[in-house]
Order: sequence, then C-alpha cells, then structure tokens
Amino acid sequence: MTLPPDDLPRSPTGRLPRWVADEAAGSEIPPPPPAEWSGSAYAGPPPGRGRRSLVTRLAVVVAVAVLGWWLATTVLPGFLREADAPFLDGVVAGRVPDPSPEVAALADEMYLTQEGRDLLYMAEPELLGAEEFAGRCDRGDSGAAGTAGAVGCYHSTAGGIETGGRIVIYTPADPRLRGFVVETAAHELLHAAWTELTSDERDAATTSLATVLAGIDPADDIHTQISGSVGTEPANRPTELFSYIGTQIWQEGGLDPALEALYGRFIADRQALVGVHKAFEGQIDTMTAELTTAQQALAQRQYDQSLAAAQLEADIASLAQYRGTIEQEEARLAALPASERARSLLSWTWRDGTPLPEAPAAELIADARALLARDEAEIATRGAAIQATAAEVAAEQARVEAMKTELEALFAQLNPTGS
Repeated sequence: MTLPPDDLPRSPTGRLPRWVADEAAGSEIPPPPPAEWSGSAYAGPPPGRGRRSLVTRLAVVVAVAVLGWWLATTVLPGFLREADAPFLDGVVAGRVPDPSPEVAALADEMYLTQEGRDLLYMAEPELLGAEEFAGRCDRGDSGAAGTAGAVGCYHSTAGGIETGGRIVIYTPADPRLRGFVVETAAHELLHAAWTELTSDERDAATTSLATVLAGIDPADDIHTQISGSVGTEPANRPTELFSYIGTQIWQEGGLDPALEALYGRFIADRQALVGVHKAFEGQIDTMTAELTTAQQALAQRQYDQSLAAAQLEADIASLAQYRGTIEQEEARLAALPASERARSLLSWTWRDGTPLPEAPAAELIADARALLARDEAEIATRGAAIQATAAEVAAEQARVEAMKTELEALFAQLNPTGS
C-alpha cells in the first residue's frame, strides 16, 4: 500500500527522510557500500585503533585502582589515626590502640569515661621504674623548674605539651603507693584532655579554675605543687590548674557546672578519683602520725627508764650509807664493855621516814637490820624490773627505728631521682 505524499511520516523537524519517500514510491533501497561511507562521514576505524583504545582505558582504570588501594591502605589510615578528630576514635580501626592489661586496669582505677579511655590508650602510657624513667620527662631544658622532680609527663618526643603526645608514668615498686600511680596517671591524662578542648572552652575553664584555686586554703600543698610544676613557664599554668584541681579538689555537689561538664567528658566519677588522692594522702599521713606517736611514746619510755635507773642507783647508794652506819654502830657496840653495852641506848629515823624510837642499842640495830633487809630485797626486785623494761625499751627503739627507715624508704620511692 502506498501513502499519499502528505501522509508520509516525517522527522520531528518536519523534514522528510529520503528513504521514506523512496520506499513510499516503491523504489528499492540499495544496500550501503561494504567498505566505507562517502564524504566526511565515519568510514570505520583504522586498523588496530579500537584495540589500543580499550587497552589504554583498562590501563588507566587499573592505575587508578592501584593508586586508590595504596592511598586507602597506607596514607589514609595513617592520616585518620593521627588526625585530631575525636569523632573518628570509634570508627577508624587502629586509631585507639589496644591497651595492655596493666593500662586497662589503671583506666578502671581512674574512673574514666570511654572518651577518657580512648585518650589514655592513644597516649600509649609507659609505666616505668626509676631506672627506666630517668630522663624520660625532660623537656629539652633541663634547667626548667618543675622537671627535676617530675613523676610523670604528657609530651611529644620533641618536648613540651602538645596534642598527640605520649604519657610516661613513674611507677614505684611498693604496692602501697598504687594510689600515687593512679593520681599521677590521671593528672597526665587531664593534660592530654586539655589539648582536646576548644579555645573558648579553655578560656572559660581558666577563669573557673582561678576562682576555685582562690578559695583553697593558702596552707594547702596544692599551691606549692602548682607553682613547682609551672616554674618559669606561666603559659602552662592553665593546664596545670586543670590537672591538679581535677585530681585533688572536690566539694559537695561539685565545682562550677561548666567546669565539671568538661571533666565529665573524660572522668566518669571525679569524686571517686579525688578520693584516690585523699586516700593516698591519708595513708601517708597515718603512717607519719603512727611513726610520730611511736617516737613520742618511745621518748617517754626512755625518759622513764632513765629516771627509774637513776632513782635505783640513788636508792642503792643511800641504802649503802645506812648499811655502813649500822655496821659502824655494831662495831662500836661490840667494842664496849658488857656493862656499858647493856646500858647503851639508840634512836633513829630510817631512810624512808620510819621512826625507830629510843631503845637498847642491840634491839634498835636489830630493827634497823630488818629494815635494811627489806629495802635490799625491794631494790633487787626493782632492779630486775628495770633491767626487763630496759630490754623492752631497746626492742621498741629498734622497732621505731625500723618504722622510720621503712617510711623514709617509702618517701624515697616517691622521687625517682632519689634526691
């Protein structure tokens, strides 16, 4: 069937394709030339061009894939692990290292939140004995105040307090000083926490911390501790206040709410953490008080012992004089004729005030001999008791000296330099 010319299908532009008109007129449409299109139309790819284009595209894809893999497995993880972006802590594998059992236990004793734990673990704490700790907290300026007696630090290998630093803690061997270790670690963690705060948060915290410090008893050791840690670096004062007050100062209901909110990001129970400080401080105070009490009691016993020994010596000397007097009277009486001896009368007052009324000399001397025997027996008993107490005092003195030596050794462990 043929269509009228004006019923032929047309292109959207209104043009009538030639093949449509030819087909409508019954003309046969010749097949396209086998080799090429004439004119400037596409005449087919040149030999080998399609293959090279495909290989090139595949090579580019592979190169991009290799580059992406290298960036994703080497550069990007390292960047993400080191980036100062706390929100990545729970997302990027390896950003928060797995803690050692010792560090994990320390985190429990510090009452840390998850953010506090992540910060602690990222600081990769080193818990070192005195020998290993030596020099590890030097800041590159050995003359700087506050570094000579350091027992912990948070700093980078270049020195100074910086974001992404490392924590080093001196750990005494004596288990009684565990509270000291916990407090030191918490102190250094709060230095790390300070670097996590925004500048506005630091400014507000600095004001609040200064207010808190002003309300603390001037006799409190914290003032001396802060001054020693700040030394000649006044720029470090805010972070030192943040650490010292955060670990040592608590009042009923907490401090300024905004300040407590900052602490609360890292410490779940700050009252309990301050309790660690108080308990350790109380332990040292108790041991010191026990030694002081023992020393005072020993001094009193030594005084009493010396007094008793001196009195015993005086009584022995006095009794010797009375014995000599009796012996002299006995010799005098023996030298008298019998008639005079019978008429001889004596009276005497014994050394303890006992009166010996006038009586025949022989009778009075006999009574004096009885009193002498009584006093000699009492002195012998008292002398034996004094010897026993002397041994007890000597043993107590050795015990108190051991207490003193032990406490001094304990105090010495608080200072890794031993100076």
